[in-house]
Amino acid sequence: MSREDLIEWVQSRGRDLGYVIVIKRSRNKSPTVIFQCDRGGTYVPKKISSKNTGTRKIDCPFQLEGKYIRVDGCWRVRVICGVHNHDPALHLEGHPYARRLSGNEVELVENLSAMHVKPRDILTSVKMQNPDNVSITKTIYNARQKFRMMDNAGKTQMQVVMSFLHNNGYVHESRTNNATDELEDLFFVHPKSMEKWRAFTHVLLIDATYKTNRYSMPLVEMVGVTSTNMTFCIAFALHEGEGEGERYAKCHVGRSYTNHFDERHRVPICLIGCIYQQDMCKCTPLLHRFRMNEE
Repeated sequence: MSREDLIEWVQSRGRDLGYVIVIKRSRNKSPTVIFQCDRGGTYVPKKISSKNTGTRKIDCPFQLEGKYIRVDGCWRVRVICGVHNHDPALHLEGHPYARRLSGNEVELVENLSAMHVKPRDILTSVKMQNPDNVSITKTIYNARQKFRMMDNAGKTQMQVVMSFLHNNGYVHESRTNNATDELEDLFFVHPKSMEKWRAFTHVLLIDATYKTNRYSMPLVEMVGVTSTNMTFCIAFALHEGEGEGERYAKCHVGRSYTNHFDERHRVPICLIGCIYQQDMCKCTPLLHRFRMNEE
């Protein structure tokens, strides 16, 4: 029996009885593993806080010792304290350790995430593969976040964004400051949004949010309207200033309108205001419809 077999046996016996057993400490020099209940010990906060916080730690005294006997070539389990100071759990979903994914389950989650399967469907697949699994949706989200961190290791936030836009076929353009090399403008269009825009090119709504992100760059959103008066997102843009952001977005909308549409698709957009962008770039006049004020 290996060390992993011992750990699996002890934890499976604990789950059968309604308890979650974890490793307290272990030694490799003289192979020894000390087990305890996951509610053993006391919680020590990392920093002092005035908030009332809860904890699962209730100083449960239960402990086991697994020691490897070299002469016999097997493990011996000794009960240090076989008493719990709490009732067994009816459901193990409330224990984070019990919700952990096995190696095969982690690989399954990674493969399904790469195929853009929804987290709730991934969880269903995991539970179909292992009926004893007690993971929750939050477990899948945490695993996906860990995969993203591993994939983005060594990259800056802007490198991650630009790689995402490039790998997923977005129509995108950006502009940086010549002196500081910081991003000033970013414009991107999803390829499926471009297909919808080709089908419904008559109306285009452009507006900028008043709230900005952590870098004080407002978000400019471009929305199209279908023949049934349903709206759909076309493009987004980020710019340092709100007024300049709308001008920058309209400029690139006009450029995309020119570069990605042939003559038969270049039908006039419903006219409310006519925007000429000759000062920013050379593109055809863009007919622009503003959102009407609530009056």
